[in-house]
Amino acid sequence: MKKTLASGAAILAVALTGCNQPASETPKSQASAAKAGITATPENSVAVVNGTAITKAEVGAIKSELAQRRSGEVSEEKIVDELVKRELLRQDAVAKQLTKNPEYQARIDNAERVILSQIAAEDFMKNLTISDEELQKEYDSRIGAMQRAEYRARHILVDKEDVAKDIIAKLGKGAKFEDLAKKFSKDPGSKNEGGELGWFSPQQMVQPFSEAVEKLKNGEITQAPVQTQFGWHVIQREESRESAPPAFDAVKEQIKSMLQTQKLHQYIDDLMAKAKVERFATPTPTPTPEASPAAAPAGSLEGKESGAAEPAAVPAGTSAPTAPPKK
Repeated sequence: MKKTLASGAAILAVALTGCNQPASETPKSQASAAKAGITATPENSVAVVNGTAITKAEVGAIKSELAQRRSGEVSEEKIVDELVKRELLRQDAVAKQLTKNPEYQARIDNAERVILSQIAAEDFMKNLTISDEELQKEYDSRIGAMQRAEYRARHILVDKEDVAKDIIAKLGKGAKFEDLAKKFSKDPGSKNEGGELGWFSPQQMVQPFSEAVEKLKNGEITQAPVQTQFGWHVIQREESRESAPPAFDAVKEQIKSMLQTQKLHQYIDDLMAKAKVERFATPTPTPTPEASPAAAPAGSLEGKESGAAEPAAVPAGTSAPTAPPKK
């Protein structure tokens, strides 16, 4: 289905106003072909604005970013139109010497810092080689450390230890676990299922709960209440089994992504170790009635966000695997 002009323009606007701005938006960098001493031609450029070229490389960078964001198709003509408008505004800002405003210049410096840090990280990743031997070693290490046992259990969660002890006594006299769970359990996720939790690995549960389940035999019930941050548990272990570890090929890319991130962080740490970094403590002013947040006039900086935090220099898609949630 064809996109409307309005929707295409909106998609393009989002791409052009994000963190990854094209270098032509930064007057300080002077990235145009004309200013770099290269003559603009139909082969290397798509437009020339008051002597400044809009290059095919700049258009390609926008198209690539739109594709990565899966923002839908935007015609090259719309991209060029938008870049021409932005170049006109850039030239207007330079002509008005807006970069002499410290606040504006700080924004430019931060934008350039973000872009170049991302480019440096991407270049590091592109030139990083991780061998199959490294991946296999990491796989063996992590799979070998995994607990492969899985358990199926029921539990009854209550607020007080005495209530849990009373339930254990009732079970000892022949009461059905499922009936007591439906009557007394405070766990909304398993209460109506008679306390049934299904299959889980020890890592998925908080430690006191997992340890109690592991000590039981199939069919056994805890003879003392088990305390966790959620309350007091009475647990019945129903079954156990050994789970097969994931195949190497199934997790290879995930392990590779994790190692890439680790190596990038180590690279940044090495840069930090070699760098001379001086930090200056910022004194905290003593609040006065005129300067206190309560007395600040509307529109002042007090109580407002000072700006978004600068993104980390780790490209998207390189985060390490997260641990499963704990109940």
